[in-house]
Amino acid sequence: MKSSLRIRGNLPELNTVHTHLHALDRNWRLGRKTCIEINLILDELITNIIEHGEREKEHLIDIILTKTGRNLTIEVQDDGPLFDPTVCPLPDTSLGLDKRKCGGLGILLVRRLSDSCRYRRVENKNVLTLQKTLPEECR
Repeated sequence: MKSSLRIRGNLPELNTVHTHLHALDRNWRLGRKTCIEINLILDELITNIIEHGEREKEHLIDIILTKTGRNLTIEVQDDGPLFDPTVCPLPDTSLGLDKRKCGGLGILLVRRLSDSCRYRRVENKNVLTLQKTLPEECR
């Protein structure tokens, strides 16, 4: 099963993503917890694209979700500046809040909620592909 969604790169579009995931939950029987995790992943990625991309240009963001059995592939494509989240250093969460550098927690969350992350640059687009194994009940 495959589902695609194209949104404009602005924060109100996160509601469109949430609505789309809610519909997928009904059709694909993802389960509440899994749907929340996918929504968190996409929320972090899309917010990063919007907040850290070229602000003078509104980017288009393509989201492709593919479910095969218990395997879910999430692909996010955008035409913003090159950014590879798979090589970003992760924040040291063992430090106290007053000693930590700002940033990086969203990427940490994405990595922890995914089984694997792969980045590539294709025709001036960032393409991030995430894999997630779904729980038994999501078959």
